[in-house]
Amino acid sequence: MNFKTSGYGGRTVREVVRIITNDFTQPGLSVAIAGHVEKFAEISPERARLMGKVGESISTQITITPRKDYPFRITHTTAESDEHFTFILEERNEEDHVTYVLRLVNTKDDPGMYAGRIILETDSPVKPKIMINVLGRVTPR
Repeated sequence: MNFKTSGYGGRTVREVVRIITNDFTQPGLSVAIAGHVEKFAEISPERARLMGKVGESISTQITITPRKDYPFRITHTTAESDEHFTFILEERNEEDHVTYVLRLVNTKDDPGMYAGRIILETDSPVKPKIMINVLGRVTPR
């Protein structure tokens, strides 16, 4: 059995598997597996939302702080479907840890919606990539 825990950090997950047997007295049984999924990093907010009106400055920022149990550095950034936003990643060295600030700016100048994704590559074998979803909505004035 294998299930993905991406997006479940800080929560308990539970999966049930149905096993079919050739035993007539017990043709099937269910097995449940549950466990707590640890957070790899504190990401706030978890996704970027760029909402506003045509002509307004629309921007947001996301803070990414590695947890002490899972230290990492962000080594590279790329984006998918980024024709309507720009981004920059800043590294801040705090007293006992590093924090990253991802700043995003909307570039769409007409009404409409868009979606994209920023991929943060890390030096961690535990989680080599962090995905940040980007949602944008520009409304008429």
